[in-house]
Amino acid sequence: MSELHHMSLLDVLAAFRSRELSPVEYLDHHIARIGAHDGSINAVMDVMEVSAGPAARRAAEVYAGAADGEPLPALLGVPLLVKEQHDVEGCSATRGSRARAGQVAQADNPIVGRLRGAGAIPFARTTTPELSCATFTQTAEWGVTRNPFNPAYTPGGSSGGSGAAIAAGYGPLATASDIAGSTRIPAAFGGLPGFKSPYGRTPGLAPLSTDWYRGDHVLARSVADTAHATNVIVGPHAGDHATIAPAHVLPTAFAGAAGVAGMRIAVSPDLGCYDVDPEVLDGFGAVVRALADAGAEVVEVDPGLSLDDITDASSAHYGHLLALHMTRVCGGDLDLLEPYSKRFVEYTRDFAERISLLEAADIETRVQAQIAQAMAGCDALLTPTSAIAALEADNAYLEAVERPAGPVDFYWQAHMTIPFNIANRCPVLAVPSGVGPTGVPTSVQIVGHPFDDDTVFTIGAAVEELLPFPRSPLT
Repeated sequence: MSELHHMSLLDVLAAFRSRELSPVEYLDHHIARIGAHDGSINAVMDVMEVSAGPAARRAAEVYAGAADGEPLPALLGVPLLVKEQHDVEGCSATRGSRARAGQVAQADNPIVGRLRGAGAIPFARTTTPELSCATFTQTAEWGVTRNPFNPAYTPGGSSGGSGAAIAAGYGPLATASDIAGSTRIPAAFGGLPGFKSPYGRTPGLAPLSTDWYRGDHVLARSVADTAHATNVIVGPHAGDHATIAPAHVLPTAFAGAAGVAGMRIAVSPDLGCYDVDPEVLDGFGAVVRALADAGAEVVEVDPGLSLDDITDASSAHYGHLLALHMTRVCGGDLDLLEPYSKRFVEYTRDFAERISLLEAADIETRVQAQIAQAMAGCDALLTPTSAIAALEADNAYLEAVERPAGPVDFYWQAHMTIPFNIANRCPVLAVPSGVGPTGVPTSVQIVGHPFDDDTVFTIGAAVEELLPFPRSPLT
């Protein structure tokens, strides 16, 4: 118990149940750890100690009085870090934007409500980029959030505070979301697993819950922890008519490396169009070799994707939906937004003016067909999570990004996540593949056939056993 901040969620729950560990002791440990370390990481924008302490004491009382084998809530007593994008009733809801200054949440976000209903204790909220529109995390309101593996670099975004907090050992579970990689990119840069569910698995808030690229998720330390917490948040919700039934229950016990024996796994280092950093390719190769040694048949494929297609479809999509939402939030005055937010709106709005939503859907259909064809006859597809190995923490990336094969106009094009927001019914699990020379972890994505969530978790658990996930050097 000397390293409580490195324990897995499932181990913590077992220790609560056996009374080896008290929810009060565990909560206090993490509040103290945030106080000791967050001055240099800046992943937490507030701590809700006044409400969390009594909730932890109530959970401890339930465990003390529970009979052996008595059913208890799935997350009873677990401290929960909440991405500030996800409302917590009675707390500020600014999204890091001065355009929303003074706004207060009237109710819990649907996934916060489900996690709280399962016994989790919201105790701290994590930073995001403004309105969750960037793959780094910095705002004028909260400052720059840094990567616990190397503070010169970002933990990613938009769930960057959540990813950094889990990597730093501030808690075992955090909320996250993903509309372009916002769960998987912080998972990648933080040495964590990160699951993007198929669209409709998890509930969100209207009107953006109707955006078929999006989903709300969790970040945790292990594949099994991720599955356990995901089981709490999936399923139909009265406030989100896009959610589907029945709620799919993921396994939480896996065969490890033996689980991939006999599987046929398609692998693509670049999806046919990405300029991938050498350290990312090194990590990808290590995972491919480990899976082959474990008995998987590895088949190299070329999906033949076009970066122009991915950019045209996704940027038009964001321009028609997210950019208009952001414009409405700021009342049409884009100067109220962070410079990177303003650039995002202007960049994607330009695509929306040239490409109708119907034309974007035509391109999406082509991308989806190419991915499906590449995966045909295989159980899953393996590819890197981000082509670029790291982003600088202090850089707002307002200009084109230099890459070995030539600059990319917009830094989002340096990540490999968006194709699988376009192929939106495919489950995707990002898992660590190593650590690069900057100290920032590298990552691969395991892509499943539509709604075949179990397979990506089985492969992810095998990778976790074969190549144990890294820990940040934060002591």
